[in-house]
Amino acid sequence: MAKNANKALPNAHRFITAITGGGKTQAIMNLIKSSKRAAFWDPDKDHNCKHFTDKQAFLKALQGVMAKGGRIGWAGDDDEATFEWFMMAIWAALDGTKLLDVIVEEAADVGLKQTMPKWTGKVWRRARKYGGILTVGTQRVQEVPKAFITQAGVTYIGIQKANDQHYIKRQTGLAPQKMGALEPLNFYKMEGNDTEKVKFKYIG
Repeated sequence: MAKNANKALPNAHRFITAITGGGKTQAIMNLIKSSKRAAFWDPDKDHNCKHFTDKQAFLKALQGVMAKGGRIGWAGDDDEATFEWFMMAIWAALDGTKLLDVIVEEAADVGLKQTMPKWTGKVWRRARKYGGILTVGTQRVQEVPKAFITQAGVTYIGIQKANDQHYIKRQTGLAPQKMGALEPLNFYKMEGNDTEKVKFKYIG
């Protein structure tokens, strides 16, 4: 299980949302491009990493990532039960002496409810002090647990449709007209009480 707790580590979890074509995946690529250790929930194989569809092979590779570094991704079954298994594996691998980026692509497709299941909730709430940095992305912000947007260390809001603009305003205070006026690859970065507009590069 997770070991070597370090309470001094900050909450670096990120939540990223934008409509399709808004640059969500590109933003994630920019944010984790320098990561030494990364594990992706990546059913569509959007990211440059070694993908696995066999659970035992993934677990063995995850041990290697923690020991020596590297990037791996899960591209097998993408149902809620498998996602819980993925999060349980992440929790078991965490070590507060080493940072591990954990990237979740299109979280809405997993079928999570507002009350997170056991391992997903544990990783989101407690991984910080064990070196886990979660980056959660989705197009459909109202279909993922509200805690992803309200409890992230940093939130990136890209272009949104009208029905999501008002939901996001209630959670963050960001004005709907600002979200509607954004162009692809442009996001509002919200960290603590600070908000700034940022533009990510297209990586491909």
